[in-house]
Amino acid sequence: MKNILKILKYLFIAVSLFISILIGVASCSLILLSCVSKVTILDILFSGLYFIPTILIFLIFFFPNKYSGKYSILLKTLSYIAICILVNFQITILAYTLSFSLGCNVEKNELYNPIRPISEYNSFVTNKNKYTKHFPDKIPTGAINVELYKGECFFGEIDEYLKFNIDDEYVNNELKKFKFSKIISGDKYSGNTPKNKIKNKDDIYYIFENESNSRVNSSKHYSYGIVVNRKTHEIIYYYSYY
Repeated sequence: MKNILKILKYLFIAVSLFISILIGVASCSLILLSCVSKVTILDILFSGLYFIPTILIFLIFFFPNKYSGKYSILLKTLSYIAICILVNFQITILAYTLSFSLGCNVEKNELYNPIRPISEYNSFVTNKNKYTKHFPDKIPTGAINVELYKGECFFGEIDEYLKFNIDDEYVNNELKKFKFSKIISGDKYSGNTPKNKIKNKDDIYYIFENESNSRVNSSKHYSYGIVVNRKTHEIIYYYSYY
């Protein structure tokens, strides 16, 4: 029986270390390949942080198993529990790293780029929901610099917008159609901006709802409305869930 327990003990630590090392390598690869355009020695050293759980697993296993005092059984049991927690924690890190790397690919305009062809707007309109119903049914004839964006991250975050430049008459008519819960300048807006748009005082946010008065759950918020910049004649219909 002792031999079987000993075999199981070493099998457990071997599998834990293997999983930990594998996850560490996967996390490093995701960051270095997706988010770093030119790999330097500092990037490699920084990626070594992903192997800290692996080192802790080894230390947690090694030292308690060298201890043979009164509380050795309790200490060893706690060490196995700690190893399980570390492995699960590292799996969570991998999930966040995957989400972050997808975002990096978006920024680099690679495979996951959510900028959509304007021809997709008809399909977008047919799938409008209560958060995007304020988007126009069709792109107006006089619109220029049209951009349609729809990004979805690993943990369910959504960022959608339609933006274009057009004359003030169109903008004024659009704003008259709706009743907004809040109107605020961009430099005072605290919510999630369309595709991380830089906040400035020239942007005016006409908000239907945002995180200050509506919570989807304890950690997620949403905001939707229209952004207008009179100086650049830009209008943005947006919806963010983050």
